[in-house]
Amino acid sequence: MINVGCGNIFHPNWINMDIVSRFPEVIEHDLTKGWPFDDESIDVCYSSHVLEHLRKDEADYFVSECKRVLKSGGVLRLVVPDLEAICRNYFKYLNELVAGNVVNEFRYDYSILEMFDQVVRERPGGELGNLWSSGVIQDMDFVLSRGGLEALEIIERKDRHLTNQIENSRRSVSYARKIKTISRKLRLKITELVVALTMGKEALQSFRQGMFRNTGEIHRVMYDRYSLARLFKRHGFLDIKPLQAHQSQIDLFFMYQLDVVDGTPRKPDSIYMEAVREN
Repeated sequence: MINVGCGNIFHPNWINMDIVSRFPEVIEHDLTKGWPFDDESIDVCYSSHVLEHLRKDEADYFVSECKRVLKSGGVLRLVVPDLEAICRNYFKYLNELVAGNVVNEFRYDYSILEMFDQVVRERPGGELGNLWSSGVIQDMDFVLSRGGLEALEIIERKDRHLTNQIENSRRSVSYARKIKTISRKLRLKITELVVALTMGKEALQSFRQGMFRNTGEIHRVMYDRYSLARLFKRHGFLDIKPLQAHQSQIDLFFMYQLDVVDGTPRKPDSIYMEAVREN
């Protein structure tokens, strides 16, 4: 079982992989390049909130690699933000406001943030992250119904730099990996200095924005239940099903707490879709 683009959500029973690894349990690998697995060698391929960060051609390659490595009858489970749900909320609260009911103005503003902030942001976290960590949230129930455990962790971390789990894991990262990270940051600083000296402050700002947009944080494509199913179909997957967070045909999936923790979805603003590799 592979967990592709796992971030800091992984389980030791899985093979965990991401483009940058901050944990010894995670394989570091560029997800847009050939995956380090043999053809038809994997039973389950799972990925959560990764596909939306990829360009369309990269998403096609991603799903084609899922198909290549899965065994016949193997299960693919992809989780992405649900564009349809965001749009439904936006129109619902817009219509309320236009009709003169301003009770849910915060929900209207929040829905707009969900729709655009992760596409246009120019710094880590963006305005949505600022809101979560601000300590001033007018409608906590609504925020948690949309952001789930991800939002809750950031809200609770407001006065902490990082959770103990992340701190402990980072302490165990190898010395060689730390040197690699320091080297990468040093090269970036040198490049920024050259850009600033040769082209000025505006060019430096543009360079930083461009570098940030390539970090993988922003959303490049948004999906709904139709477009995600169409992507599965294009690559020949069968038995395509949109599911609830707590539903899966993967054996003992919820024991691993990748999508649901103690009955609570990590990211309730999502589409959960599974399909089977053709025989």
